[in-house]
Amino acid sequence: MACPQIPSPLASRAPPRSPYKDTPSMPRRARPLRPLPLPAHPSVPVGQAAALDTALDQTLVRSLGALPLLWPLCDQLGLRDLVNRRCYPDGTVPEDIDLGRIVVILVLNRLLAPQPLVHVERWLAGTMLPELLGLSAAQCNDDRLARTLDTVLPHLDALWQDLIVAAVTRFDLDLRALCYDLTSLSFCGAYEEADLIRYGYSRDHRPDQKQVELATTVTAAGGVPLDYRVLAGNVADRTTPVENLRRLRGLLAQLPPRDPTQPAPVVVSDRAMLTLEALAAYAEADLHPLGPLDPSLGDGAVRDLLAAVPAAELAAAPLAYRPRRAVDDPEWEDYHGVERPLALPHPDPSQPSLDIRALVVWSPGKARLDAQLRATHLTRLEDALADLAGKVGRRPYTTTEAVQKRVRTLLARHPARRFVTVAGGTEDAAPLHLTWVRQEEALAAAATLDGRYVLGTTAPEPDAAEILRLAKQRDVPEKRFALVKGPLAVRPLFVHKEGRVLGVVWATMVALLLFALLELQVRQAGLSASGQTVLAWAAPLAVVLLLLPDGTTLCRLANLGPPVADLLRRLGWPAPECYC
Repeated sequence: MACPQIPSPLASRAPPRSPYKDTPSMPRRARPLRPLPLPAHPSVPVGQAAALDTALDQTLVRSLGALPLLWPLCDQLGLRDLVNRRCYPDGTVPEDIDLGRIVVILVLNRLLAPQPLVHVERWLAGTMLPELLGLSAAQCNDDRLARTLDTVLPHLDALWQDLIVAAVTRFDLDLRALCYDLTSLSFCGAYEEADLIRYGYSRDHRPDQKQVELATTVTAAGGVPLDYRVLAGNVADRTTPVENLRRLRGLLAQLPPRDPTQPAPVVVSDRAMLTLEALAAYAEADLHPLGPLDPSLGDGAVRDLLAAVPAAELAAAPLAYRPRRAVDDPEWEDYHGVERPLALPHPDPSQPSLDIRALVVWSPGKARLDAQLRATHLTRLEDALADLAGKVGRRPYTTTEAVQKRVRTLLARHPARRFVTVAGGTEDAAPLHLTWVRQEEALAAAATLDGRYVLGTTAPEPDAAEILRLAKQRDVPEKRFALVKGPLAVRPLFVHKEGRVLGVVWATMVALLLFALLELQVRQAGLSASGQTVLAWAAPLAVVLLLLPDGTTLCRLANLGPPVADLLRRLGWPAPECYC
């Protein structure tokens, strides 16, 4: 007997009546769009506004933007004077326009509104820079800008060193921890006459474009760039640390002597930079390397160390490290770490071994990723083998040699190849077949190393937690690279000569230096805003120029927001009205 259908009380209710329609079932009547009324006549000023309008000859609006925040930094670094001192060694500076002023324009353009050289003149005409620098925008056409890049080319390294010495001295930069890394800058075009611009490994995922490599050292505290080099686009990372160390030592030698009671600087880098040659160079310098070590380093000595630390010892050694994002996270899982001495062979067999402080670290997040990645690789390999097994006996896999050749191709360089054993072929009259089995012992051994990696350093001062904290600073250069490629817009470069490419990169790095110093000053003033946020605060700043018939000018500041006014007050820098 079928169950009776009991109507739901909700289903029996009438749908709610819409308050916006008299009849819910009636379709909405189409209504024509009424055009917005346009003003028929311009508004006529009255009262004092009418008197002022009668007296005015012309009204101009010039962008001020972040100049009140950047001009004091240029002045404290002495950017213009340093350029003139290098480019005019005899002291004869031209009266009309000197190279120092043109360089200031190029650097500020990178920060405020990056433009190709051909458009800088138009941008300059809409700003207050011509009045501040005592020139006209027409004097800064693209030909003059290009000639300026050609003139400063022989002095780029010396100018950069002068600026860094001034920055370290005037802003008391923290040099206890430095970070070194590389990135690639891609180019559109042939650049057949530029030796540095070549095809290579692209970090921008553009292997179809030529590029240069940009090697940069920044401070871990604040990400202030200390040194940079433009390298050929096909240079390998592992070949650069020794030369970078030589340049860094030369730069540090130009600074005031370090307090003997203070520890030597630590240079944090990726594992590709910590080669035996680099470690040997650090051993002879007053600097200490720090970073992850490649497991294959020292003929597998690092890999052996990873497996030598018992899991129970690691589990009993939590590290007092917690990133800022997880300070209040109740589900946070601690890192664990055990320190061990590590001896690595010196590249010169006649020299003693390199003594390294090695910290074997276990990361819970990396442990989960390692297990998931191994399972994914193993599944993909077994799927490929299963697909091949289904084709065995059919062309082209009709012989043992054909099957084995395909198996060798599948296993070659496959990350899961050591976890399976593959068998296949014919025995007597048996049909051609393919089988495989998992190597459970290899899988178990790999699982015991999940989440482990080795950090190495020669610095005697930091403890295990501090070593891990410093190693986590490896992302500081990457954030600065994102600025160089993004807001500062070092690319695309609309110049073709290699010397001018180097000049534009130099101007962009000086802009990055100003940007980092601005962020540092903002933090020291008690604010947590980023440099991009501060520049966005100041972007609407403008100056209204009221030109009167008698030749006088009345200046008025517009769009000054409270954040910018408060920041300038905290820093003790001139008010924006001073730039009118």
